[in-house]
Amino acid sequence: MRIVILMEDTCGNPLCEYEHGLSVYVETEKHKILVDTGASGKTLKNAEKLGIDLSGVDTVVLSHGHYDHSGGILDFRDRNRHAVIYMQRTALGDYYHGERYIGMRP
Repeated sequence: MRIVILMEDTCGNPLCEYEHGLSVYVETEKHKILVDTGASGKTLKNAEKLGIDLSGVDTVVLSHGHYDHSGGILDFRDRNRHAVIYMQRTALGDYYHGERYIGMRP
């Protein structure tokens, strides 16, 4: 099994960008899984820099509907149209932190 952090809040690898958010790549003998997609397309850039081809991902799991975990999903979908995406039914809801919208971006 291989687990690679593609995006998080701190700089784990000087070659990679970082921002508020999370994305984890998990590779097993049978599956290539992306857990969350970070806040933006920077996650995909990090995967490229780390030599991970996200076009081979077969499953995406979005843990919840906040932008910092799902913001890169449209960029991912442009690159990979065959992966099955799993998320909670409520992930598309309106989420706020005070008055600031923090839900999935349209």
